[in-house]
Amino acid sequence: MTSTPKKTATPKKTVPATTEPAPVAAPETTLVTEMKKKDLIAKVTEASGVKRSEAKKVIEATLKELGDALQREEELNLPPLGKMSVNRVREATGAHIVIAKLRRPKAMLESSVKDDVSSEEGDNDAA
Repeated sequence: MTSTPKKTATPKKTVPATTEPAPVAAPETTLVTEMKKKDLIAKVTEASGVKRSEAKKVIEATLKELGDALQREEELNLPPLGKMSVNRVREATGAHIVIAKLRRPKAMLESSVKDDVSSEEGDNDAA
Protein backbone atom coordinates (compact mmCIF):
# COMPACT_ATOMS: atom_id res chain seq x y z
CA MET A 1 0.00 0.00 0.00
CA THR A 2 1.15 3.41 -0.80
CA SER A 3 0.41 6.16 1.56
CA THR A 4 -0.30 9.64 0.31
CA PRO A 5 1.15 12.50 2.27
CA LYS A 6 -1.38 14.58 4.11
CA LYS A 7 -1.68 18.19 3.10
CA THR A 8 -1.31 20.61 5.92
CA ALA A 9 -3.49 23.68 5.88
CA THR A 10 -1.52 26.89 5.44
CA PRO A 11 -2.87 29.85 7.30
CA LYS A 12 -4.48 32.43 5.01
CA LYS A 13 -3.21 35.95 5.12
CA THR A 14 -5.81 38.55 5.78
CA VAL A 15 -5.72 42.00 4.31
CA PRO A 16 -7.74 44.79 5.85
CA ALA A 17 -10.66 45.93 3.71
CA THR A 18 -9.47 49.53 3.71
CA THR A 19 -5.83 50.46 3.41
CA GLU A 20 -4.26 53.88 3.40
CA PRO A 21 -2.57 54.75 0.10
CA ALA A 22 1.15 55.19 0.18
CA PRO A 23 2.17 58.83 0.35
CA VAL A 24 3.19 60.21 -3.03
CA ALA A 25 5.26 63.33 -3.44
CA ALA A 26 3.57 65.91 -5.64
CA PRO A 27 5.39 66.45 -8.93
CA GLU A 28 7.24 69.71 -9.33
CA THR A 29 5.17 72.07 -11.42
CA THR A 30 6.54 74.63 -13.81
CA LEU A 31 4.74 77.46 -15.49
CA VAL A 32 5.17 77.44 -19.24
CA THR A 33 4.64 80.78 -20.88
CA GLU A 34 4.56 81.68 -24.52
CA MET A 35 5.44 85.05 -25.96
CA LYS A 36 3.51 85.83 -29.11
CA LYS A 37 4.50 88.38 -31.74
CA LYS A 38 1.91 90.81 -30.37
CA ASP A 39 3.52 90.59 -26.90
CA LEU A 40 6.99 91.10 -28.35
CA ILE A 41 5.85 94.18 -30.25
CA ALA A 42 4.30 95.63 -27.09
CA LYS A 43 7.47 95.04 -25.04
CA VAL A 44 9.76 96.51 -27.72
CA THR A 45 7.48 99.52 -28.14
CA GLU A 46 7.55 100.15 -24.40
CA ALA A 47 11.31 99.63 -24.07
CA SER A 48 12.31 101.70 -27.10
CA GLY A 49 9.68 104.43 -27.13
CA VAL A 50 9.03 104.08 -30.87
CA LYS A 51 5.57 103.93 -32.41
CA ARG A 52 3.87 100.54 -32.47
CA SER A 53 3.55 100.53 -36.26
CA GLU A 54 7.28 101.19 -36.72
CA ALA A 55 8.24 98.56 -34.14
CA LYS A 56 5.97 96.02 -35.84
CA LYS A 57 7.65 96.54 -39.24
CA VAL A 58 11.14 96.19 -37.79
CA ILE A 59 10.28 93.14 -35.67
CA GLU A 60 8.58 91.32 -38.55
CA ALA A 61 11.59 91.97 -40.82
CA THR A 62 13.97 90.81 -38.08
CA LEU A 63 12.02 87.61 -37.42
CA LYS A 64 11.93 86.82 -41.14
CA GLU A 65 15.71 87.27 -41.45
CA LEU A 66 16.35 85.16 -38.35
CA GLY A 67 14.10 82.37 -39.66
CA ASP A 68 15.77 82.45 -43.08
CA ALA A 69 19.25 82.32 -41.52
CA LEU A 70 18.30 79.32 -39.37
CA GLN A 71 16.81 77.56 -42.37
CA ARG A 72 20.13 78.07 -44.19
CA GLU A 73 21.78 76.55 -41.08
CA GLU A 74 23.84 79.67 -40.40
CA GLU A 75 25.28 80.23 -36.95
CA LEU A 76 23.92 83.39 -35.32
CA ASN A 77 26.00 85.43 -32.88
CA LEU A 78 23.60 88.15 -31.72
CA PRO A 79 24.32 89.71 -28.35
CA PRO A 80 22.35 90.19 -26.15
CA LEU A 81 20.27 87.26 -27.49
CA GLY A 82 23.31 84.99 -27.50
CA LYS A 83 24.94 82.52 -29.87
CA MET A 84 22.60 80.18 -31.71
CA SER A 85 23.67 77.17 -33.75
CA VAL A 86 21.62 74.63 -35.65
CA ASN A 87 21.88 71.04 -34.39
CA ARG A 88 19.55 69.26 -36.82
CA VAL A 89 17.19 70.08 -39.67
CA ARG A 90 14.47 67.87 -41.08
CA GLU A 91 11.53 68.20 -43.40
CA ALA A 92 8.01 67.31 -42.29
CA THR A 93 4.65 67.63 -43.94
CA GLY A 94 4.15 71.33 -44.45
CA ALA A 95 7.05 72.31 -42.17
CA HIS A 96 10.80 72.78 -42.10
CA ILE A 97 11.91 71.73 -38.59
CA VAL A 98 15.06 73.30 -37.15
CA ILE A 99 16.44 72.06 -33.84
CA ALA A 100 18.81 74.73 -32.54
CA LYS A 101 20.92 75.44 -29.48
CA LEU A 102 21.08 78.87 -27.85
CA ARG A 103 24.02 79.78 -25.62
CA ARG A 104 23.69 82.87 -23.43
CA PRO A 105 26.40 84.22 -21.12
CA LYS A 106 25.53 84.04 -17.42
CA ALA A 107 26.36 87.73 -17.08
CA MET A 108 23.61 88.48 -19.60
CA LEU A 109 21.08 86.47 -17.62
CA GLU A 110 22.07 88.14 -14.34
CA SER A 111 21.71 91.62 -15.82
CA SER A 112 18.23 90.83 -17.17
CA VAL A 113 17.17 89.60 -13.71
CA LYS A 114 18.50 92.84 -12.18
CA ASP A 115 16.58 94.86 -14.79
CA ASP A 116 13.36 92.99 -13.93
CA VAL A 117 13.85 93.57 -10.20
CA SER A 118 14.66 97.27 -10.62
CA SER A 119 11.63 97.81 -12.88
CA GLU A 120 9.38 96.12 -10.30
CA GLU A 121 10.85 98.32 -7.56
CA GLY A 122 10.19 101.36 -9.73
CA ASP A 123 6.57 100.27 -10.13
CA ASN A 124 6.26 99.91 -6.36
CA ASP A 125 7.76 103.36 -5.76
CA ALA A 126 5.25 104.94 -8.15
CA ALA A 127 2.32 103.41 -6.26
